[in-house]
Amino acid sequence: MAKIAILAGEPSGDLIAAKLMAHINSKIKNIEFIGVGGPLMKQQGLRSFFNYSNLSLYGVFQVIPNIPKLIFLRYKLIKYLKNKKPDIFIGVDAPDFNFYVERKLKQSGIPTFHYVAPSVWAWRPKRVYKIKKSTDYIFSIFPHEKPLFEKVGIKTAFVGHPLANQISLKSNLNKYRKTLNLYPADLVVALLPGSRMGELKAHTDILLETAQNLLIAYPNAKFLIPATNAINMNYIKGRIKKIPTKNLKLIKGKVDEILSSANIAIAASGTASLQIALHKKPMIIIYKGSWLSYFIWKMVSLIPNVSLPNILLNENIVPEMLQHRATPTLLSKKVCEIIEDKKYLKKIDSKFYKLHKNLKKNTSSLILKVIKPYLK
Repeated sequence: MAKIAILAGEPSGDLIAAKLMAHINSKIKNIEFIGVGGPLMKQQGLRSFFNYSNLSLYGVFQVIPNIPKLIFLRYKLIKYLKNKKPDIFIGVDAPDFNFYVERKLKQSGIPTFHYVAPSVWAWRPKRVYKIKKSTDYIFSIFPHEKPLFEKVGIKTAFVGHPLANQISLKSNLNKYRKTLNLYPADLVVALLPGSRMGELKAHTDILLETAQNLLIAYPNAKFLIPATNAINMNYIKGRIKKIPTKNLKLIKGKVDEILSSANIAIAASGTASLQIALHKKPMIIIYKGSWLSYFIWKMVSLIPNVSLPNILLNENIVPEMLQHRATPTLLSKKVCEIIEDKKYLKKIDSKFYKLHKNLKKNTSSLILKVIKPYLK
């Protein structure tokens, strides 16, 4: 029986890893998955060594107190995987944790693959040499990354972005509106505070207060918040009780349905920004964290933007309202400006369509083609 070790450390990694596992399951019988992952990976048969929420930390002040615990979990996991002797190891994103695990497994003779390359082009460019010691092969989700890694001798395949395959190239505003109890004429605003608890605490109240402000300009506007899991759902419910907001629905999952139905989105910086772009929707990206975390990012970053659409398109097409600019007053004002700017909305649609086409590949098939010769 083939045995694959796979590790994802947060909901976005859980999603793309689960899609890869589902494809592998459909093509190969009698395969065993071990490692660390979330609920979606478990549905595909993963036996998770520990709860992946241990790795979903946000900002310097969450990471530092948990370092001893992370080191202990890492040590136990490596010992476990060496003992289980998988055919291969696939680290999905979570580079700070995964690359150490990959390096130790590679040293013990286990072929290692990394899916979703770290943004070395944005910061820490010399890190590519450390990556070379850790992984045998990188599955890159952005085309500009391939030459960067190959230049230092790391085998790399551009496999496209997994989200680009699950989202239609043509946007359809009304496809899911009926199932979400929305009317075609509704103005719908998607609110995405983030998936980590630290992000939720930083952004949820800001977004709820922004919705309240927008109701003054658009009394019939509808607001949708997707929650990735029960813990996030309960936290957001608690905040809604403190900040009651008309015309607001909290929905477990259904992120794509919500984004497809939205006229505009306000989202925490991260993978969500690309997901919104693939749905061809205008957005505002926010980030509110500790000033120390923000200062460190500003010091080490080689690029001026945080949102993936701006980085990939190499232009400031998406408003980024960070730290002191992430206020309900400024956000609601910017939403109103965007909604009324028809020329800008048309430009966004065209730019995001081209971006989507560039990222759309048969991702899981390309990965399986590379790893299949290693499976016993």
